[in-house]
Amino acid sequence: MLLALLVSAAATADTSDHELAQRLKLSLWQRGVLECGADGCGASSAEFPRLAATWLSQQHLPIVRLRGGADGCGGTSCEPPSANLDALRAELGEEFAAALDQNEADHADDCAASCESFYCGPGAQLPAGAAEARSHSMGSVPPEDFADAFKFPLDLIRVTASPLIPPDEAEAAVAVANEEGMSSNEYASGKYKLGGDWVKKMPRTRAWFNSRLESLIFPTIAALFPEIVSSASVLRAHSVAILKYNSSHPRTDVHVDDGILAMTLALSPRANYTGGGTFFEHLGEGSVLPMEQGHCTFRPGSVRHGGHPVTAGERYILGAFLLIEDRVEHVRRLQNQGRAARGRGDLARARRLFKWALKLNPRCATCLKNWAEAITAQASGGPLSPALADAAEEKLRRSLALLPEDSDAWYSLGRVLSERGNREGAVEAYRRSLAITSDDADACFNLAVLVGDGGDASEEIALLRRALSAKPDHGQAWGNLGVALASAGDLDAAEEPFHNAVRFDPSAKNWINLARLHQAKGRAPQAKAAMAEAQALGGARQS
Repeated sequence: MLLALLVSAAATADTSDHELAQRLKLSLWQRGVLECGADGCGASSAEFPRLAATWLSQQHLPIVRLRGGADGCGGTSCEPPSANLDALRAELGEEFAAALDQNEADHADDCAASCESFYCGPGAQLPAGAAEARSHSMGSVPPEDFADAFKFPLDLIRVTASPLIPPDEAEAAVAVANEEGMSSNEYASGKYKLGGDWVKKMPRTRAWFNSRLESLIFPTIAALFPEIVSSASVLRAHSVAILKYNSSHPRTDVHVDDGILAMTLALSPRANYTGGGTFFEHLGEGSVLPMEQGHCTFRPGSVRHGGHPVTAGERYILGAFLLIEDRVEHVRRLQNQGRAARGRGDLARARRLFKWALKLNPRCATCLKNWAEAITAQASGGPLSPALADAAEEKLRRSLALLPEDSDAWYSLGRVLSERGNREGAVEAYRRSLAITSDDADACFNLAVLVGDGGDASEEIALLRRALSAKPDHGQAWGNLGVALASAGDLDAAEEPFHNAVRFDPSAKNWINLARLHQAKGRAPQAKAAMAEAQALGGARQS
């Protein structure tokens, strides 16, 4: 009876079940409820009664989330208006106009390069029901580009309801890729190393993938994202790789993808590995989306996500970044130009580029974070002036108001506050970062330094061990752990950390600390040899 009353009260003559479902999902999301459970929402009208029943049981909860970030916005819509590029060209001048022209040229080049390696064309006709997927919210901030095209509650993470490809095909794809040398290759991805290789370098694997782009993948994406994809013919596979995760290459850091859309295709059965899986930062570190072999996740590229650590076995996936030929991602590309300028040391131009990206999308949390990092990246390497420190902190706090679950922004805020001498604020920021991503090695290390300086040796040691569990080759963490243990009087426990410190970070300081350990334990020859290493690196002579 209550369900019937709810439907009757919400419905109007021109309100569809889909629109009603979207309203209910938004209301639940605002109350902090995982609106569709761990499995996500289906697209069929059969989902509506379940959503309505959930809403009835949870409607008493207070609203804890607002559209568009913690600052919210009024009215029935929070999608930012579409940017008027011609007006902005006139307002911001020739340098801005040239940056947009560069974006358009780069986009055209990338699309052309994609068609040289991967299928471009109309795609096949999908059978009825082939594009069914379960949906999950991407959080409080819409995609960075074309934000006005997407509507809340932003249920834009789509996981196929049935396998995209059969398991035996997934097994065969892995076998062929391994025959083409994929398994023996590795490359850096953020803070970690991954096994795997680019599909365009593997001819047989590329031929298989191209056939699936035409017959299935592109038509499915066009069906799932009609807001921005006019047809399968405009889709371009930009960067495509098969990745291998195992205990020695266990994970990725939390990141965004370099494309308006992205996909992850599971090539291994869940039974083949322990741990692993894709998680989305705003859903919580433990919320790994379940994906059995052959299933696929499609999502906006700007949603923050990562690979959970694989502790045993092997997990293979195919990952791809996607472009849309008739849509230029000016926000993403301005940020790419800004990062390149920052890498060249042209910090003034980097800041302008991030500021311009924010002009196109005022709710771009990543734009604010990148702008702050361009402020803190002093070319001289010296301390920030108070004015610059104020500006960086302000940008980071605005970013976090939009996207409170961004562990990297909390980490960056911790660094700024620490440099400003605000130890208490920095400790809180690092703790907030680790509450979101618990095993970030750098956040653990920086927090360990601060709590150690504050006299809490026990927590310092525990945090350093967490850092090393996440990143066993963190030489600074090994060095600090050795110092902390030696300072506590446990020279035997300090032995391994000091040896590992010079193994992974052979700095003069670490060699000196090892020399002092040898000396304290009566090993004069070893102490002399370690001190010689330190002196060769410019370290002080042992007194």
